This record gives sequence, structure tokens and C-alpha cells, in this order.
Amino acid sequence: MSDFDTRRRFVLNAIYELPIRGNRFVEGWQLAAIVQSQSGNPVNIVTNINDVNGVTNTLRPDVTGPINIIGEVDRWFDPSVFTAVARFGSLGRNVVIGPRFDNVDFSITKNTKIGERARAQFRAEFFDLFNHANLGQPGNIIGTPAFGRISTTRFPTGESGSSRQVQFAMKLMF
Repeated sequence: MSDFDTRRRFVLNAIYELPIRGNRFVEGWQLAAIVQSQSGNPVNIVTNINDVNGVTNTLRPDVTGPINIIGEVDRWFDPSVFTAVARFGSLGRNVVIGPRFDNVDFSITKNTKIGERARAQFRAEFFDLFNHANLGQPGNIIGTPAFGRISTTRFPTGESGSSRQVQFAMKLMF
């Protein structure tokens, strides 16, 4: 299974122009939203033993029982079933799945005609509208203090963390 495998992903993009008519000050409003929801990405559990190939964090451990996903920040999965061994272990690649991802982006736009050929556009955009923390991947190296724990949040385009962001823009088109 690939490191970027996502089994379930839903994306909805919608733009709605409000049906308000009258003069240039009350018409031209648009609402837009992008809603994303997806299952978690795989986590490759490894050991820091380098006796076999000389490279740390590449050998997978033995697994001694069923892998239990607990789903808490301090304990995403039960780490007790993994045993570091100085050989190629029995655990498959990317068998643990990390946290899911949910995000809503929203914008409101006002388009206004100025004369015959010019238009002005004002935009207010809200990224991560509900300021929902999307958790990063749990620690994947056996024997480290972070093993099985989540210590970061994730961003839609990477693992750098996310929070609500608001931006405003004004555009003149002629």
C-alpha cells in the first residue's frame, strides 16, 4: 500500500449566486464552499535497528497480536503488539491507518458593475472555516517516546499544521 493511499475521499465544490435583484449595490453576491473529507493515510511502523542493512528506520517489527486502533492523541494505536527485531519483521508495510481529514473552505464575493466596461470585485475567503484541528500521523518508530502518539496537526497540502485563515481581496477589472 502506498504512503499516500486514501481509501475514501469526498470533495464537494459549490458556487451559489444569490438571487437578489435591484441595483448594483444589492445584486452580484456569490457564496462558494469547498468541503473535503477523507479517511486517514497509512503509517509505516519501523524500528531504529540498523544491523541488517545499515540504515535506520527501514526495518519493520514483528507483530504479536491484533493491531488495535484506539484513536486518541496520546495513544493512536496500542504499541504493545509491536516487537523490534534485528531482522525483517512480520509486520506488513503501511498496515496502520492514521487520522482522518475534514476541512471546509468558504468565500463570499461581491461583483459590482462600474459604468459600461468596468467591474469591481470584493472577496472574503475563509480557509478551515470551523478551525477544526486535523491530526497529523502518529509516531512510527518503535522505542521512541513519540511511538503511537500524535504531536502535530496537518495541513491539506502537507504536514505543516493548520488553523483558520481569513483573507480579503479587491479586484478592478476593465
